[in-house]
Amino acid sequence: MNSNNLALQLGQFQLASAEEAVQAAHRLGVGAISFGGTPRPDLEGASLYSFLWEELDPATQDAIKAIRQHFGRGVIHAPFVDTPLVSSNPYIEQESHRQIFMSVAAAKALSLEAVTVHAGLPAKNMTMNEFRRRLIRVLQSLGEAAAAANTHIALENWRYPSDPDAHLQILEQVGHPNVGATLDVGHISYWFQNEGITGLHSEAELEEYHRRLYQFIDTLGQRIVHVHMHDVRAIDLIDHQGVGRGFLDIDGIVAALHRVHFDGVILFEIGRSDFATAAAESVQRLQHAMAALDQPVSNPNT
Repeated sequence: MNSNNLALQLGQFQLASAEEAVQAAHRLGVGAISFGGTPRPDLEGASLYSFLWEELDPATQDAIKAIRQHFGRGVIHAPFVDTPLVSSNPYIEQESHRQIFMSVAAAKALSLEAVTVHAGLPAKNMTMNEFRRRLIRVLQSLGEAAAAANTHIALENWRYPSDPDAHLQILEQVGHPNVGATLDVGHISYWFQNEGITGLHSEAELEEYHRRLYQFIDTLGQRIVHVHMHDVRAIDLIDHQGVGRGFLDIDGIVAALHRVHFDGVILFEIGRSDFATAAAESVQRLQHAMAALDQPVSNPNT
């Protein structure tokens, strides 16, 4: 892993032009880019970074392709708000699939290596068995589309699947080589929230968070094709903090990813008003952790 693995969402810089955003990312040493699959018509210039690909006019598509050429690697996050993979309403599900598959089309057009998706949760009138059966079916269809687009579908850990074994079981039942996992290092907090835990207040609780995180990495192993990197505040489990501003053991996480030979894109998902500062801190902290892997281990007996 090196800086070519690191990605930012350029729109968060909130700069006047895409060229300025590209330059800001390059000054930080970032070699990858992330796009979003959800259109943001309320934000000026947002269509260059988050969009429904097949609804864009050719000029906008060309402008996005020009941005993409400045980075060696890239990924995209498919729509996940109000766009469930499985719904009890067939019309909502149909529209959701239309939008999500457009992220796969974007991945093909822009040579993006991963399309992150959320499993969502079953509707109130749906059994878990039905939900899982239908989820697996749509993930298989997405896998087929991903294979044709030379990309991967990456199922992100969220409220569901709620533990590493369940996540692995879904991927095994999908059984498609183009369907893997996105690891979000901060979303382990949702598993605690599922259990009614809203904050971590002791060393033992912090250790349990890391135990679950490392278990995910070890269990999913090379099925992890993409990583969302940020930090978590212990007192209230608020994630998307700048790296180094929470309690996560960044060196340990990078070492664990190295052990399973992860070499995908690592996206900094930072939801801060001081994004530029938080991004700079985060990139530097991760670069330091990656550089430490290349340092020879000293022998105290020599």
